[in-house]
Amino acid sequence: MMSLRELQGLFQEAVFESDTNGPALARVSEYIHAKEGLSSAELLRIYGSSIFGTLTRALSEIYPVCRRLVGPAFFETMARIFIHQMPSHSADLADYGQALADFVAEFEPAAGLTYLPDVARLEWHWHRAFHAADEPGLDVTVLGEIAKSDRSRILFRLPASATLLASNFPIHRIWEVNQDNWKGEQQVSLAEGGARLMVWRQDYDMRIDPLDERAWQLLIAIERQSPFAVLSDPETMPDIATLLPRCIQCGWIAGFQLADQTL
Repeated sequence: MMSLRELQGLFQEAVFESDTNGPALARVSEYIHAKEGLSSAELLRIYGSSIFGTLTRALSEIYPVCRRLVGPAFFETMARIFIHQMPSHSADLADYGQALADFVAEFEPAAGLTYLPDVARLEWHWHRAFHAADEPGLDVTVLGEIAKSDRSRILFRLPASATLLASNFPIHRIWEVNQDNWKGEQQVSLAEGGARLMVWRQDYDMRIDPLDERAWQLLIAIERQSPFAVLSDPETMPDIATLLPRCIQCGWIAGFQLADQTL
């Protein structure tokens, strides 16, 4: 006697089976009660088509720039193969699709679009930032009240919605010119070079902020939980006195932690 969990697993396997007459379908068919002149296999395929349609639409909404770059037909075919290989394991559609960038990087028909995986990563982090929880910004008054003897132990933190993203391609420009409201030049030269970005949300404002080398180094160090004693080392951050206030003013630093207290 098959357990409910085993039956659910078999049902999922049959739905996402690439062979429409595969072994999982044959095994699960005996548990499906056919009606209205349809066979068990036909009912399962109808259900599967609904799932694939829902997941494809979800991917299209999360990755609109990727869809525009490759065209709707290519994207939907690619999405279907991706869904077959990586079905959803969450009831929340907003959780689905994180692995698409890695999939695209190995998807041979898209091999000529070397920038596409990084564009997908940018879109995924935009999507996650959009859905991130709200949070207050850094309280500089409280920061200024920290005793000098304790400042070396300060651990700054980035906004909860933020992701630091590096690419060898100008993906922020590719993303920008593929927005519906873009009115400027449509062409982007890959010779513009790479990008170092912070993708985040500031209140209700979605942001993709290009970072210069010094800001990138500081924010990476903060992301790695380097204490202020390290950040203020003149050999590693000789310009910390001007760099740190600039990053705070831009909103790139959202809080700090001292000992077991989070502020």
